Amino acid sequence: MNIKTLLTAAAFLAPVSAFANGAPGVDLYGFAGLNFIENDNGLDTTKPEGADLGVRGKIFLGYSGLFLGGEYTYSDTDTEFDNSKVTSESDEYRIGGGVLLPVSPVFRLGGYGHYVSQQIDTSFEGFTVTDEASGYDFGALFEYDASRDVQTYGRIGYIALSPDGSNSDADEVDGVDLLGGLSFRINRSLSLFGEYRYTHLENDFAEQDYNSIRAGVRLTY
Repeated sequence: MNIKTLLTAAAFLAPVSAFANGAPGVDLYGFAGLNFIENDNGLDTTKPEGADLGVRGKIFLGYSGLFLGGEYTYSDTDTEFDNSKVTSESDEYRIGGGVLLPVSPVFRLGGYGHYVSQQIDTSFEGFTVTDEASGYDFGALFEYDASRDVQTYGRIGYIALSPDGSNSDADEVDGVDLLGGLSFRINRSLSLFGEYRYTHLENDFAEQDYNSIRAGVRLTY
């Protein structure tokens, strides 16, 4: 079994605990949305747009607030370059865990950390180039129950990635990784949600802003 199989399995098994107060359980998100990206290499700026699909989730291990978590995001974008279309397909996997603890009956706060793996296939005029990178992310999580059926949630984090096979620190990219959302519960186990993700990556040579607006279905049990 390879690492991508393990990461995908973890993603389907495990997000921030919805309406659960530290008890054992599973919280799953499935989402789709639009992405808006800006790439700047110091000479040219491109602004590809496309779509996102993905799943993420957490398995809470008990009343300690500890969880195992994972996430998978597929992105498909295209843009124009030299009067030709450039398409890009990205697979991003995250697997790790963390803790989420009640601060009050309606507010929970915690932290997380993941191993991160990315593969990007870029196609231009019949040629495809594959780039792979891996690294980590970590940060803080929060949940706030605005009412019995409405919850806001989010993460504030840092992410760092290095191209696979590179031995130079200059090739590493890093930056902020943010996510915020609003979830509306339909019944005990089913909710609908909308959210926004922003990731900024840069090094000495280039930078990228990744924006994604998503909506989806959330299952908790």
